[in-house]
Amino acid sequence: MNNSNKQYTKIKDIPVKGGSDNCFFASQYIKSKCMLVNKNGSNVSLIRKKQNGEFMTEESIEFGTQYIFGYMTDDGQYLITWDNQSKEIQIRKYQEK
Repeated sequence: MNNSNKQYTKIKDIPVKGGSDNCFFASQYIKSKCMLVNKNGSNVSLIRKKQNGEFMTEESIEFGTQYIFGYMTDDGQYLITWDNQSKEIQIRKYQEK
């Protein structure tokens, strides 16, 4: 945030896979993992903030549909999703690389 005008300043563009979108999956930042979770089109991207402040897409999960609902737990251990193609609740556990 710019202290003189109290407005946010754009500092970075991060390319992500995706396309048209319906907003069923709010972006989240998991502070303990320095991880941004972002849905764009039929992809959910896990974007890591590195120690030097750069952002890097660590993983992009393709669902084959843009109708995805989901949430990452506050501790960043689990990503829970449902999509209208599989019609299943899917739970993914975080594994350190």
